[in-house]
Amino acid sequence: MIKFDEKVYEKLILLRPFIKINKVQDAFKQIANKDEESMLKKTFTTYNRVFREKKSASSEYASMSLAAMVENANLTLEQIDEIIFFIAEDSLFNSYIYKLSNEELETNGQRLIDWKLPINNKILNNIGKKSNKDFIICGYRLTESSSEIVDSLRLIIIDSQQHQIYNKNENKTYNIVYPTIVEFDFRRQLLHIRTKEIENFINTDERFRTMSGRIKNTLDFIDSFQKPIKYKKISNFKEILFDIEENLLKEVRKKIDKDLKSFNKPVKFFCNAIDKKFPKRDDTIPTADYVKTSIQTIIAMNIPRNPLGDIVGIRFRNNAERKNQYSEITILDKQNHCISTDNLYWLNLAVLLDVKSVEFLKLILFIDNQSSIVNLDFSLETGNVKLLKNTPGQDGVMPNQIKYDSILNELSKFF
Repeated sequence: MIKFDEKVYEKLILLRPFIKINKVQDAFKQIANKDEESMLKKTFTTYNRVFREKKSASSEYASMSLAAMVENANLTLEQIDEIIFFIAEDSLFNSYIYKLSNEELETNGQRLIDWKLPINNKILNNIGKKSNKDFIICGYRLTESSSEIVDSLRLIIIDSQQHQIYNKNENKTYNIVYPTIVEFDFRRQLLHIRTKEIENFINTDERFRTMSGRIKNTLDFIDSFQKPIKYKKISNFKEILFDIEENLLKEVRKKIDKDLKSFNKPVKFFCNAIDKKFPKRDDTIPTADYVKTSIQTIIAMNIPRNPLGDIVGIRFRNNAERKNQYSEITILDKQNHCISTDNLYWLNLAVLLDVKSVEFLKLILFIDNQSSIVNLDFSLETGNVKLLKNTPGQDGVMPNQIKYDSILNELSKFF
């Protein structure tokens, strides 16, 4: 009979939506060398087999296994805290970003003392802690430059109250706590608020249940710090998305237009014959434009892509000024082909180049020999960056902290 630390289990299981077997195993890589990692994985797998007979949900028997590893001295509580931090980092990929002011944060300054960061980063100890605020800072990671100035301060905060979620498959209700990562990223001059959508909250206030309420509540919490770091919304994010679109597709368009010119004579001859035989037209778009966009689409299927990546989805409006009188153009390829291989892109390109504003982009980026799928949109009056799970058949792994950092390194050049 394998025993487990019940107090540790009771706190770990509150993180039920985040405790995944593969994420726990990935976290072992971060806290141990190769030999130790192999032993931890072997023990964890053995315990999983035992506890799976008692609990059907993987989050439950995985939590029991971790608690048993504490009970049997395979893991320390400090290592459990490290595991929780890594799991949060590799789970929270719906990120709202804001522009930080040019202030500096000293690693030994009064400001950090006043913010009352937790001692020793004991995340488990802070779960269940009483607070008169909506959030509790459970742990943090701080990196500094050689001049004792903070490069990045990453906080894990949890709601100070537990929430209930309903699992319709099991017809059960569970208590959970909800972690959020807040990062003061001075390297890129960005504030990140990283969350995850969790459905089926029961009787929960909108400030916790809805994304808009949760983000506003988090910002209010940050503003409550003594001498908070100033930030502002990225209100021009739609224009930034247009710049990203141009960066990825402008040179592609030039190559396509160059090839298109070689077909000018046959296109003109063909269109004249069509217009002569079918003179009655209700459409204001010339026949030549229809034919050219079809040729552009075919050429686009046969030329090299931008090595950085592809735009596989876009949404923009035809009138940016009169907000109540506009048409919306959406192009989204389910097979993740570039939007330049879609007639709609070429037919509406003049509109896009006129408004110079994009509501939403879906990208496949190729960075460090891995592919990442990311949605970018203007949401809650600022930028929203969301990493997605790679679909079957595509290279690359699930979203993780390394991918998140590499994507933000690339995209922040436009911010």
